[in-house]
Amino acid sequence: MVQKKSIYSVLIAGLLTLCLLGAGCTSQPAEPGTPPAAEEYVFNETNNNETVTLPAGSEITISLDENPTTGYEWNVTSSAGLEYVNDTYIAPETGLVGAGGVHVWEYLAAEEGSAGFSAIYKRPWENETGDETTFSMAFVIE
Repeated sequence: MVQKKSIYSVLIAGLLTLCLLGAGCTSQPAEPGTPPAAEEYVFNETNNNETVTLPAGSEITISLDENPTTGYEWNVTSSAGLEYVNDTYIAPETGLVGAGGVHVWEYLAAEEGSAGFSAIYKRPWENETGDETTFSMAFVIE
C-alpha cells in the first residue's frame, strides 16, 4: 500500500513537471498594430550574380573577403531601393602579417521594385583592366 502511494506521488510530480515545462514553451501573441520583425538576409561570394526576391523592409547583409594591407579594396555601388545602413571591415583573428579579413555591408530593402549591388575589387589608384574580381547581386523587392 505504501509502495502504491509512492508510485502515484512520483507520477503526479512528473505530470506536474511536464505541465510546467510545457507552459514555458508557449509564445505570446503579438500585440495588435505591432509590425512584424524584419527578415534578415545574409549573402557572400557564393551568391555572386544571383537575383533574389525579398520583402520590403528586409535587412540585407553582404560579406566579402578583403585584404586592405595589399591595397585592394571593394569599390561598391548600390542602386535606389537599397538604403545604406553601415559597412565595417572585420580584421582577421590571426596575428599573421598581411592576412585578409572580411568587409560587411548592411542595407535595408527600402522600396518595392528592382535594386542592385555591385562591387569591383581593385586598388583605387589603378585603372580598371577588366581582369578584376567583381561581385554583383540583383534584388526584387516586393
